[in-house]
Amino acid sequence: MRFEIDEEHFTVTNLLILLISWSNTCYLLVLFLRSWLPVLISTLLIITGLVLTVAMVIITIYVSIRWIKHHKLGLWVLIGIVILFIISWSFEATVKKIFFEQQVYEYDQVY
Repeated sequence: MRFEIDEEHFTVTNLLILLISWSNTCYLLVLFLRSWLPVLISTLLIITGLVLTVAMVIITIYVSIRWIKHHKLGLWVLIGIVILFIISWSFEATVKKIFFEQQVYEYDQVY
């Protein structure tokens, strides 16, 4: 198995995988070595993980926007976002209603 990275074929996907592995490594080091690491090193590892995560999010959003523009899918993405918003809004309303009915039922059982 070869682990060499060919610079000509290094893609954005490879970069995102690399960023997520480094950020998760920082978080895992803090999680598992919390009792042995000094506070400054733990803080630096957490900040490094956060910076890598933010970079990953920015790159993903940028590449997604470029991909949507390239394939002329703006209207479909907008329709998808509206549909997801409506579905999530209805789920939230349903959960609130169930929670409210449970609270009323528990109140009636007590009194």
